[in-house]
Amino acid sequence: MKSIITFLLSLNFLISFGQNRNLEKWNAIAASDISLQPEYGNIQKSEEQIKSDNEFINEVLNHYKNREETSEKMVELGFTYLYEKGDFVTAMKRFNQAFLLNNKNANVYYGYGTVYFNLGAFDKARNQYDKGLAINSNHSEMLTDYGTTYLGDYYDQNDEKLLKSALNYLEKSYKIDNKNSNTIYKLSIVNMYMNKCKEANEYFREAKKMKNPNITEAFELELNEKCK
Repeated sequence: MKSIITFLLSLNFLISFGQNRNLEKWNAIAASDISLQPEYGNIQKSEEQIKSDNEFINEVLNHYKNREETSEKMVELGFTYLYEKGDFVTAMKRFNQAFLLNNKNANVYYGYGTVYFNLGAFDKARNQYDKGLAINSNHSEMLTDYGTTYLGDYYDQNDEKLLKSALNYLEKSYKIDNKNSNTIYKLSIVNMYMNKCKEANEYFREAKKMKNPNITEAFELELNEKCK
């Protein structure tokens, strides 16, 4: 089990924060910079900060149609910095700029949660995902990542209740979007660890047919061994 879950975590969401993935160091940096805290830390901003925010909004709106469109663009940039560059700092700043433009954008909270997701702070990730899902309960990708956080916790705690939580969110995601091979692959993993071999094999075949790039030979061997 350890090798599969470790690979899953490292491949899907343990992107390097510089050379350090230490949550404590991230928290120490964020403590002195509200732009690295979700929703700018929910603090009362100074007149100078408010002025800077308004200048930013006016500037970007010269290039996009409205606040909603601009907010989505900032989210897109945030994920680009996070996944393509491994730059957590700039990613969080872009997600906060998206929040500034439209605090009803579910993808903003998906972005916040994904930063914590990648740092391994699963409770904090779920807190942000809850906010996003309160806006858009049909956000399948957020539901999949929500379920995946419980897989991460299961690796550490080996508590089968966590698998049930993971399955709950992954199945919700699958009902919304049954074409997401990432969701399907993770459903195979969860079902295997729950000893639901029929379901595990069915999901695995489906994910493999869709050529999911995250499927590993190690997982396939373990699945074959557990579910002969």
